[in-house]
Amino acid sequence: MKPALSLVVGTALCAAVLYGFWRWQGAFGLVFAAPVTAVLARPLVDLIAGFPRFATRLALRRREGRYYAFRERRMDIHIDDEAVCWVRTDDARKIVALPADAVLRRLLPHGCRELGDPACWRITTDGLAELLAKSTDADVAKFRDWLERDVARPARNKLARGMALR
Repeated sequence: MKPALSLVVGTALCAAVLYGFWRWQGAFGLVFAAPVTAVLARPLVDLIAGFPRFATRLALRRREGRYYAFRERRMDIHIDDEAVCWVRTDDARKIVALPADAVLRRLLPHGCRELGDPACWRITTDGLAELLAKSTDADVAKFRDWLERDVARPARNKLARGMALR
């Protein structure tokens, strides 16, 4: 709001000064009053410089809040309206060994299904933690803790506070 306001105020000020000089000295007065238009330079430069950032945010707003990273491995996580976090199984397989999607569906009928904007197989963080609980590997334990601490708990907290999940 502030850049738009400064642009409007600057334009009004420049128009008033230019009009005053034109009434006072005619067309020759516009030449002397032209440097006053430098008042518009800063708000215009700010407006033009902010456009790429605005366009990027506008283009990526559907994906905002969906991508997480565990040890520099990106993961697509869909959070539904009940604050259930659904991890893409292909992304989870990059970190831990998981069975095939059909086997996952049989093991966890409530926690594995095809879901999301690009429809793909996903598993809940609770279901993934249940599968990974049997492992004794330290990296798997760190991944399981990361899922709870950085993904599932913040989503539940947002839901409890009544905040938007995205």
